[in-house]
Amino acid sequence: VPNHLIWLIFFYWFFHSCLNGAELLQFGDREFYRDWWNSESVTYFWQNWNIPVHKWCLRHFYKPMLRRGVNKWTAQAAVFLLSAFFHEYLVSVPLRMFRLWAFMGMAAQIPLAWLVSRFLRGHYGNAAVWMSLILGQPIAVLMYVHDYYVLNCEG
Repeated sequence: VPNHLIWLIFFYWFFHSCLNGAELLQFGDREFYRDWWNSESVTYFWQNWNIPVHKWCLRHFYKPMLRRGVNKWTAQAAVFLLSAFFHEYLVSVPLRMFRLWAFMGMAAQIPLAWLVSRFLRGHYGNAAVWMSLILGQPIAVLMYVHDYYVLNCEG
């Protein structure tokens, strides 16, 4: 089964099926995602696919950095690198191995975001976002599978 299909099924199950159950409880903050699939830029994708995490990062990291005089671009990059660290942590702890594949994959999104916003518009930008999703995540997963196999399965 393609990795991206699994990711889409997980997204639907978690964000749409499970979290939208909060509507039954009349939870006040019910916006968990926006139309990330129509993203014409990498930045738009990251701002819209996981709204609770995006708002939390804005509130607790990005805006305090701006208040301390950090410029906008540096604050955005710092918040994104912090998110990359946590993604790496969430992969490294269960696998009991520290590799930087998730971190580097996310860090590579920073120059990709700049390139897409600078050179690609409309459907071309959307195609670039989808290509990064379809190719980037499976490559990182394969790197972790390879390293896990080398560390744990070879004699």
